Amino acid sequence: MYPDNFSSSTFTFLAEAEVGKHFYWNIAGFLVHGQVLVVIWFVIVLLLIFSFLGTREADRIPHSWQNFMESALDFVVDIARNQLGESFYRE
Repeated sequence: MYPDNFSSSTFTFLAEAEVGKHFYWNIAGFLVHGQVLVVIWFVIVLLLIFSFLGTREADRIPHSWQNFMESALDFVVDIARNQLGESFYRE
């Protein structure tokens, strides 16, 4: 079913899910949920990549990635303004 060079244990190590079993790490005396930590770092890396792509060639008139990043930022700002209310929100 799988190619010879595919090792399912390598690619599904973090994705194995059993009811009641979780993947934990002990980091500096803190018990950390492993899957959550991996996903957090993955999202951070994606945000850094998108931020870099959106700001590396900034123009007055946004194009491509800069346009995407400005739209995403406007979306987040609009959510913050709606949640906080106009009186508490300052730009």
